[in-house]
Amino acid sequence: MPDADPNGRDVVRPVVIDSPKRQLLLIPRDPAGDIHWAVPTVPMRPGETCGRAAIRHLRHVAHLPTLRISPLIGRLARQDGREGAQYLAVVRPAAQNWPTPVRSALAPEARWWTTAELRTAQVFVEPAELLDFMDGYWDGWLPDGEIALD
Repeated sequence: MPDADPNGRDVVRPVVIDSPKRQLLLIPRDPAGDIHWAVPTVPMRPGETCGRAAIRHLRHVAHLPTLRISPLIGRLARQDGREGAQYLAVVRPAAQNWPTPVRSALAPEARWWTTAELRTAQVFVEPAELLDFMDGYWDGWLPDGEIALD
């Protein structure tokens, strides 16, 4: 997994999934009055890998159980106008299923979606590349390792 920028400009976007249902957990955002759905943005500490930053956030902030990070990592430029990269890291429970109500642990207003539901509803998803990234993950046509998404 990639190392963080030494100046702390990189972020990780942990994508919490329910593999058996092919769902991802998204949080509603309301920038300028337009609701869209997003994955959390977690600052990476200097020298920290994106996987470690995702686990740190989800274990210590959301109090989720033991987690597994997929070997597939997506890399994008930051979209908030700042320098650095953002990484998409797919996160699932170490056990077969989530043993706790993960939706309310991440955010009370979070919602489980499939990529097909998101496409049909024509809702804005951030980052925009998330749906293609997740379809590639679910269908296995993206190779393990870090891939550029922009």
